[in-house]
Amino acid sequence: MDDQAALIARRVAMAAAAWFNAPADIEAYRRLAAAVGEWNAYGAPQLDAVDGDELLDDLADAAPPVPLGEGVAELEAVLRRQARRKL
Repeated sequence: MDDQAALIARRVAMAAAAWFNAPADIEAYRRLAAAVGEWNAYGAPQLDAVDGDELLDDLADAAPPVPLGEGVAELEAVLRRQARRKL
């Protein structure tokens, strides 16, 4: 955890404690909601500089999508081999 994350986590913890001790305090709840929002924004992946379509194209080149039935069949084959080894 970097320094910025630690600072935000501390704000969340302090706001949560304040709201826990006074659940009817609207300002305490507002501070908790703001702190959690800040934490979520900090921890969320940032893809602003990347075109979403381009990213999906790159992912498709690395691991193209397969029909669900093929994936299930492969998994079933692996599980059956493992089960035979145990017998």
